[in-house]
Amino acid sequence: MIKRRFMVLLTAALWLAAAFSTINARHQTSQEATNSVLFFDITDLPARIDEPKLRKVGDGYALSCAIANSSSDQVLGLRLILMIVEPGGKLRSRIAWNEESPITPYSIKTFEFRPVIKVKLHSADNFFLAVDEVTGRETIWHVAEAEKALRAFSRGQHDVMPKVRSVANKADHRDNLRIIPEEQE
Repeated sequence: MIKRRFMVLLTAALWLAAAFSTINARHQTSQEATNSVLFFDITDLPARIDEPKLRKVGDGYALSCAIANSSSDQVLGLRLILMIVEPGGKLRSRIAWNEESPITPYSIKTFEFRPVIKVKLHSADNFFLAVDEVTGRETIWHVAEAEKALRAFSRGQHDVMPKVRSVANKADHRDNLRIIPEEQE
């Protein structure tokens, strides 16, 4: 009787150990597959990105985030810059691309973008994201020297704030703005 109870307890303990091991392995895999991205907030822009995360999806990558529009103008699209930096501070890659991202005035919306990343990502890489340009229905906001400021931010220089220029948008009042992606360097 005691031997049988011991066997049942031993079997239950082994089963629980295997179950926790599987759960732990899945949790570690999901953590490894999702990378946090630091967002460089340029306060003079009407678009702010919250909780950006980069994860492997099939043979590419997905950048999921929420974007807040703090202006009275409808946002039609964004130009984004993503920098991949080695732990030692060396720049590995820079990706710049345009995304159609309609956001009504004074609102927030979630998006999943698919930047074309051609370099192999390493688990120790650091990721930095900035908005280079915001295209609104009435206004276009462009960041002067956004890459330079983002690079300084990636080095820990948080006091470098670029200038934002805005111009009237006289060309993109259409409802169907089509943005052509730029090639990766």
